[in-house]
Order: sequence, then C-alpha cells, then structure tokens
Amino acid sequence: MSGITASTTNYLWSLQDVLGQGATASVYKARNKKSGELVAVKVFNMMSYNRPHDVQMREFEMLRKLNHSNIVKLYAVEELPSKQKVLVMEYCSGGSLLSLLEEPENAFGLPETEFLTVLQCVVQGMNHLRENGVVHRDIKPGNIMRQVGEDGKSVYKLTDFGAARELEDDEKFVSIYGTEEYLHPDMYERAVLRKPHQKSYGVSVDLWSIGVTFYHAATGSLPFIPYGGPRRNKPTMFKITTEKPMGAIAGIQRVLDGPIEWSYQLPHSCQLSQGLTVQLVPVLEGILEADQERCWGFDQFFTATTDILQRQPVHLFSLQQAMAHCIYIHHYNTVSAFFEEVASQTGIGVQLQHLLYLGHDLPLEGSMKVVNLPSTSPARPLMLLSFGLEANTSLPFRERKTIKDTFDMFL
Repeated sequence: MSGITASTTNYLWSLQDVLGQGATASVYKARNKKSGELVAVKVFNMMSYNRPHDVQMREFEMLRKLNHSNIVKLYAVEELPSKQKVLVMEYCSGGSLLSLLEEPENAFGLPETEFLTVLQCVVQGMNHLRENGVVHRDIKPGNIMRQVGEDGKSVYKLTDFGAARELEDDEKFVSIYGTEEYLHPDMYERAVLRKPHQKSYGVSVDLWSIGVTFYHAATGSLPFIPYGGPRRNKPTMFKITTEKPMGAIAGIQRVLDGPIEWSYQLPHSCQLSQGLTVQLVPVLEGILEADQERCWGFDQFFTATTDILQRQPVHLFSLQQAMAHCIYIHHYNTVSAFFEEVASQTGIGVQLQHLLYLGHDLPLEGSMKVVNLPSTSPARPLMLLSFGLEANTSLPFRERKTIKDTFDMFL
C-alpha cells in the first residue's frame, strides 16, 4: 500500500477512512469499483503473517461457514499487490455498539427498546454460532456492529472472527484470546496476570463476555471496576471477578485498597424499566459466574433470553404514584396473572386496582388472556387507579414559604 488510497481488483478505499484498527489488521470503508457499493475491507498487516497458517486462515473459513442476518457477511477474499489478504465484508452504517454507548445520551445505558434490540440480535447471532459449533472468544461492544435501516431501526451483527474456533459444548481449549475487561476470569488470570495454570476453557467463556457486554449496554458502564480502573489495577480486577458473591452482578472499589461494594441489581440510573430488569438480572446472575461448573450453559441462556424476548410489554401509568411501569408478560397468560404482576411492581393489591384506557373504564375478567389487552405504548399506556390510600414514597411535601413567612423569621 502506498499513497492515500489502496485497492484490490474490485475495491478501492482511502487510507483515511479507518473504521477500526487491531494488532493484526485495519478495517476501512471501501467501494466496489463498478457498482459504487459501500463495503468494509479488513486488511491484514505483516504481523498477522507471523501467526501459524491455520490461524491466519481461520477467520476466512469461519465467515464462509456462517450465514445469518446477525453476523457480518463475508462477500469476498481479495489481495493487495503486496499479496496481503483483504476480507471484503458487509458495511454497517451505524458504527459499533461501543461507539453508540460512548454517545452522551447513552451515558447511563441504552433506552429500553434499543437494549431489547441488542439482546435479540446478540442472542440470535450467538445461537447461529452454537448451531455451527463455533465459539467467538472476543465478544464485546466493539465487535458488535450496528446497521441502521431506512426506517431508522437498528440491526446488530457480530463481527471479528479472528479469535473464533470450532468448539462443541463439551469440548475445551487452552489458547488465550479476548479483550481484558470482557475476559473470563480464568483466561484473565493467565493472559493478563501471566499466572500459569492448567485450566482449560469451554464455551462458557463467551457467556461471561456476553454478560459484561449486556451489563455495559444496560447501564453505560462496566460491571467490575477496581479503584483506578480495570487497566491500572489488574490484581484487584481479578480479585473482584473471582471473589464475587453468588448472585452479585457488579462490584466497584471506590477507594485505594478499600472494600468492594457488591450490587445484586442494575443501578437506578439505567434507563430500563423495573419490569425488564426483573427479567434480565437472573440472566446476568447465571452467566456472570466465574466458576465454569456453576455457570449457565448455552441451552439455559437461550431458554431464559428467548423467554424475555417472547413476552409482551404492557405499558402502565400509576396515577397516584405518578410513575410509569412496563409489565413483561406472555400473551397466553391470563389477565389474573397480569394483575398479580401489576401488584408485584406497584404494591397496589389486585382488589384495589382499577384500569382505564384512553379515558374510559377497562373492564377485565381474570380468565381473559393477555393477548386481548389493548395495544399500549409509553405515550398510550393503561392508566392505573387505586381504590386504597397509597403511601407517598417520595420526599415529604413542604409548603412554599411566602415573602411574609421569610420576613417573620427575622423578627
């Protein structure tokens, strides 16, 4: 490559149009010379050729094998005049999930609808990998690309299969790949702390990385943060992830050599509803488990996440509490089950609940199915009235002081 542009037989790009860079390759935005179609080209550098030949070929073979809407497509493999390999891949216009999380409006995590899109796309992409016996080994927001459709809706796609390899559920591997903040603790111990051990790793290493990624997407921050940050305080980072109590999904150290503050819930600052967090937290508990024997398997992960994605969101606004809720429930459940879930989230007993829709009473029989509820949205929720006296859980109300009141204080 020379000058400010580079090309293969069918594609041309500017060296300034960099989409991403890694240790062994750079990714550029390129165009087909004939059609003008936008693509992404991954150009391998000379360092990549120091790897064994089978490792060099692995990404080509993996992408040829995989074909799914939530995995970045491989169009062609071409060469530069220097004989360097070039992967020609699908271009994703929305950047990566990481770049989206770095936008100021997502400092406390993604909005609920966008998070659910991430959840669905990653689950479906990972399911395709497992059906083909592939372990990715470097799941992180930077390796999840975002395609934005003409309707403005996102589709997320897994990319960067340089570390991927074929591995069945009961097989193990010993080689180390991954990005340290998202790396399974057993792999972190050997790769980052350089401590030798005889452990082997199974497909659950991807589940840990998915758990950290989902937590990051839901909250805008990493779940495990030692004082000074993960890159500066590596021993404490390892301590947090390996000594984490069962059920904890986050741990932060706020002062040097201080205690770890464990969290068993998502922070209140995140943008997800209570209805969704109730469903999501058990998944995070199950996959953010350092003990590979106790960690969920992919079957349990797919069952739990599919259950979440199949639930119908019912938007609800509690008038006395002045609070919005979202109830996630299966369409085949009865309205009685819906009432119970409303009671669980709002604290308003079933017998005290009175529902309105578009300003009118909404009479419901307990034996009805949830599918028969009217369609709701955040802008058009069911209105919930309580026949009981509601405890005010907000700050106590104070009468506004008048100018006279203020003057009297000084007399």
